[in-house]
Amino acid sequence: MKKRRQSKNVKFPSKVDMWLAVLIVGTMLLVILEGLRTMFAGGLMSTGERAVLFIVHFAVPCFILWLFSSTYYVIGDKELLIRYGPFRRAVPLDSIKTVRKTSNPASSPALSLKRLEISYGNGSIVLISPKDRDAFLTELRRKCPGAFIE
Repeated sequence: MKKRRQSKNVKFPSKVDMWLAVLIVGTMLLVILEGLRTMFAGGLMSTGERAVLFIVHFAVPCFILWLFSSTYYVIGDKELLIRYGPFRRAVPLDSIKTVRKTSNPASSPALSLKRLEISYGNGSIVLISPKDRDAFLTELRRKCPGAFIE
């Protein structure tokens, strides 16, 4: 009886630049503190004003902190899964054409400027920033032998 080769998913957390961590966490904490100050400063507020205050000063910062704290990448047998908060993107491994190192600051599920630009499909691009970039590239080379990986 032949043993079936078990392949496993490999998870890579996102690298986080310290300056970005300080900027995001600091800004979100200031927004939350300002919301608390406004709520307890007194004065009458309508229900609508309270709802706006809650959304702006609590829900939005908590959502951004969730995105910030839950970004990771999983290389599976058939796809690269990119997770950030409630969002996920699946990139079929057989559609990956090129991977190159970049410091492109465009908005993306990458929390560092030490990024990888992955070109796949018909001209799609995603930027990611795995903490262990070399291990990520080694695993991707193993799973995507047809891709050009710098």
